[in-house]
Amino acid sequence: MYGIQTSASLPLTRPQALETQAAAPQSDAPDASAGQTRAAPQGSAAPALAAARAKADELGQAAREVRASVERQTAYETRLAAQRSAAAFSGGEPPQARREAPGAELDEARNAQTVSARLFEGNLKGVAQSGHAMSAEQKQALQSGLDDVFADAPPQARSAGAPMLYSANAAAGQGMADSDLWDMISDQIGKIKDNYLGVYENVVGQYTDFYKAFSDILSQMANWIKPGGDGNKVKLNVDALKAALEKLKKDFSLGDNLDNKKAVLFPAQSKDGGIQGGSESDARKWAKEMGLPDAPPPGFSCVQKAADGNWVVVVDMTPIDTMIRDVGALGSGTELELDNAKFQAWQSGFKAQEENLKNTLQTLTQKYSNANSLFDNLVKVLSSTISSCLETAKSFLQI
Repeated sequence: MYGIQTSASLPLTRPQALETQAAAPQSDAPDASAGQTRAAPQGSAAPALAAARAKADELGQAAREVRASVERQTAYETRLAAQRSAAAFSGGEPPQARREAPGAELDEARNAQTVSARLFEGNLKGVAQSGHAMSAEQKQALQSGLDDVFADAPPQARSAGAPMLYSANAAAGQGMADSDLWDMISDQIGKIKDNYLGVYENVVGQYTDFYKAFSDILSQMANWIKPGGDGNKVKLNVDALKAALEKLKKDFSLGDNLDNKKAVLFPAQSKDGGIQGGSESDARKWAKEMGLPDAPPPGFSCVQKAADGNWVVVVDMTPIDTMIRDVGALGSGTELELDNAKFQAWQSGFKAQEENLKNTLQTLTQKYSNANSLFDNLVKVLSSTISSCLETAKSFLQI
């Protein structure tokens, strides 16, 4: 379903120099006798390199498909929530959700990316086993390209990419065999996919589910707001709204249920068993990376201890807590009558918290998009290097 593009057709900033650099004549090539010695392994490497390049380009395309799909789904959910909110406060009919198509599209794109990543890992193992030896220029180009990819990356991305950067530097300095370098890259590309990009994939998925549930509350609010006895008053079903918000909080926070997986953004949880947390330091690092609150008591922190005694990052309930507090301050009842000034003051505060929820979703989506772009650029650098190595391997067949 995904077309294969050549690495030359894919835009990249500085790493584009890799192809130009690699395609340049090798003025420091070894003498003829040395070339004959390497001819057999270089020639036999060509099929492995060609397969790896094709899978790299396929993986890059899959990464771009995922990025586009998640952005479309987020745009749909935020637009739906905005329309429902407008309908609630204007007395209009709230729109129904049409979530099946965006959700299925995103699931399909993610599955394709995961399959492509695993196939690419396998093909890189094939390159490692082929006996291909890179030139000094190719090693330097790979090192430079990887440095560019991670130069402005956030701390968690640089941490995930550190082994690859270190190994590329070691190989450029003749401190690591080429086969060991490709073997390590094969291992690390999967770890970056799972432990960096995969974290954001889970975070956005979990938070989107929470935001959908909040949007569904907005769809009911038109039934909870009615005109008052005269034109200067409004009736609000405070009890129903407060109960819905409290249920939302219970459904998506640890609270009394320390095994509530719907509350957990990090680490990703399996479907079976209880919550499995991680270290406190990792949880705090990821909360900071995601821009979520981590205030010491009495403030709110998204870093919390789970049932297993380890640490997790949970959904930020600060806006929901504020909504519950503010609607409770109005009073109680199924038809609490408020004058327009009091209603509008409450409405303004409610909408401000609603905007905070939307901004968090959009921020997390943008961070996920950035992580996908970094992963895509990483694959492009590897694809470009493989293309250069393939041209070298082919040249040995023509000796």
